[in-house]
Amino acid sequence: MYTEDSFFTLGTGGQIGLALLSVCLFALCLALVFYLGRSWRRLPRIGLAIALFWAFEWLSPQIYYQYYILVFDGLPWQIVIKSPPSPERIAKLLLFSHDPSLSAHGRGLLAWAMIAIALLKLPQRSELTASHNSE
Repeated sequence: MYTEDSFFTLGTGGQIGLALLSVCLFALCLALVFYLGRSWRRLPRIGLAIALFWAFEWLSPQIYYQYYILVFDGLPWQIVIKSPPSPERIAKLLLFSHDPSLSAHGRGLLAWAMIAIALLKLPQRSELTASHNSE
């Protein structure tokens, strides 16, 4: 399924670096949903997760392009961010029907992980402070 994926055009070091970058971005996105979801009581967590995923989908190509500048000699520095993603594109990523690539499926997995974190019953920061003060 993924044999034609651009990931496999990279050497071993490039693949490891890309995987590490992706894991770090994945963890950062989940941490943002977790911590912001606990701190901002008035903002619905599911809305926060979707908004953060939308921002990731829009802005992350620049981060990945910066990585490719390190990997490939001669790539020019440029802005690769385009117009924000449409709701249709976000829905296709959520349904794993955007395109059959590691990148698209990874982004769909990220979106669902962010939604799952948002749906967890997390104690609010004020609840944690109140329980700590009562001890």
